[in-house]
Amino acid sequence: MKKTAKITLVLSMCMMLLAACGGKGNDTNATPTASPDSSETASTDGELKGTITWATHRTELVDTDLKRYVEKFEAKYPGTTVKIEGLKDYEQTIRVRMAGNELPDVLSLVETTKADLPTFYEPLDDLGLNDNIYFKDYNSYEGKLYGITQQTAINGLVYNKKAFEKAGITAPPKTLDELFTVAEKLKAAGIVPMATAFKDGWTLQYWTDPAEFIYGSTSLRNDKLNTDTPFTVDGPYGQGLGILKQLYDKGYLEKDIYSASWDQTQKDIATGKTAMMYIGNWFFSNLIAAGLPSEDIGFAPLPFDNSGQFKGMMRNDWAYAVSAQSKNKPLAKAFVKFMLEESGDEADHMIISPLKDKKQDLPQLTEFMSYNPTMLEAQSVDTKVTTAENKMQFNVFKFIQESTVGNLQTVFDGYNKKWKAAKEATK
Repeated sequence: MKKTAKITLVLSMCMMLLAACGGKGNDTNATPTASPDSSETASTDGELKGTITWATHRTELVDTDLKRYVEKFEAKYPGTTVKIEGLKDYEQTIRVRMAGNELPDVLSLVETTKADLPTFYEPLDDLGLNDNIYFKDYNSYEGKLYGITQQTAINGLVYNKKAFEKAGITAPPKTLDELFTVAEKLKAAGIVPMATAFKDGWTLQYWTDPAEFIYGSTSLRNDKLNTDTPFTVDGPYGQGLGILKQLYDKGYLEKDIYSASWDQTQKDIATGKTAMMYIGNWFFSNLIAAGLPSEDIGFAPLPFDNSGQFKGMMRNDWAYAVSAQSKNKPLAKAFVKFMLEESGDEADHMIISPLKDKKQDLPQLTEFMSYNPTMLEAQSVDTKVTTAENKMQFNVFKFIQESTVGNLQTVFDGYNKKWKAAKEATK
């Protein structure tokens, strides 16, 4: 069996879920209405026509690839118009609109309690995709599907091969000790070993993976319900986040960590100023767009201990959704289906399609799978967990930031206190 075939088989067997990039939701009883830009001219007799608004978090692609997809869709369906709205602070903006009853027709679903999915989003079961998508259960409620992930991803250590060569490194690290040895060699060569884009926060979320690797299961977040002190220095969270903290303490992250931005990080890795970043495979296309040739992009599992055994994490991403109060639901749904089946998004951006029958053939995934990692599948989050996290105003980005630069014991003590109080208050 070819390596590419093996990858396809692994992907088919391994996908499930966790909101990798989706945010944690707030409970609300608001009833949404259509976006002010929504066309009141709905489709009739099976003919698609009118105007819809598509809000997206992919701001860097609004005027290029996303515009091209829209033009392709409009050419296929004359008489239709899709207005793209790129939102820089996407989640916060959409939450404000949820509260103000102003959701766009098509959007990247913002996580809420599952019972509230029907309040804000339209069922997508009639698209005929239910049996051909990964992470189907993640945005489903009472047997209905309200969101379809825009892509699936493998998280791993993305590295610039030329930066490694400059530092005399011939292969990515296979153990935790080797990770620090590689980092020291890179630092000595004047290269920043590991990027975080610390200022933007969301880029740190992937660093919860090592805690789950150590725990041995992606049920770690849900299992917080079984204890008042889920955050312990010698436990999975402490050991997992401790890797990032050691990288910080040893000077292996960005020099001015508080100003390290996402935009600059992409440029620095592409030019070899920075060598590594732990992130999803979707990052490849960003680096290529920033000038790094695909053949210079490496991808390997992140070593989390010294056993030489590897684990990998597969997660879903933002999900396509249609507003429950859209005035042109047929057109909105047709556009979602087009984006998944015909846009070419997955090929353009080296992502893994959520459609099971679309094959992937990326050399970076071949490299990753050559390490024979045990693949973990992200799980749906228990409503009791999200309710308690909302009560304590838990922000995983801020939590990782504080754990990285602060005293781990002090940070954990504070969060354990908040967790216990929130869990008791929401029983």
